[in-house]
Amino acid sequence: MVEAAVLPDPIALPAPLRDAHRSTARWAADRFVGALRRITPAVVLDRWGQPVGIPDYGSPAFAALPPADPRREAALITAAEAWRQQAETAPEFIHTGLRNELVIGEQARAEWVAEDEASWKRLVRTVRAWSNHPTALELAEQRSRAAEAARRAVSASPGWPPVAIPGRPGWHRHRLPDGRQVDLPDTTTVPQLAESA
Repeated sequence: MVEAAVLPDPIALPAPLRDAHRSTARWAADRFVGALRRITPAVVLDRWGQPVGIPDYGSPAFAALPPADPRREAALITAAEAWRQQAETAPEFIHTGLRNELVIGEQARAEWVAEDEASWKRLVRTVRAWSNHPTALELAEQRSRAAEAARRAVSASPGWPPVAIPGRPGWHRHRLPDGRQVDLPDTTTVPQLAESA
């Protein structure tokens, strides 16, 4: 069974704190009445004595008011006074709630930091794994060199054996003593062709 929070009696507050609350309440009431007097046309009070037409602080109606409208000040004073009165009647309850929110916030922040660190480590591992692979530019250069080598014409070199001709099995390219290139099906005999004039 959950025990209900025991709220402190405002009268049991220390004298300086009680006096501060009273002087703040007087100041807020004076400012609120002064703001109500500046509102034109005059403010109408409902049957409970509350002003009609003062929007809640932070509401869309509050945001739509012009900056110099006294109703903005009245809404702000009303919200601040409501918070002060709640804090006056239940300070320990509010402080406990704020402490709990701070603890929860710190836990959430620690979880976010851990998640960020794990994500960063995954990214580092991925980058290191890919660093050993050739880049797209390097792959393109390799393909370009291979294509250029494939396009190069086959030629026999002096002092070397004949070269096989791609696409023509059994044929070889020979270099004659005069430097001409000749394709022959037999690699054992090289004809001695007469030099052309």
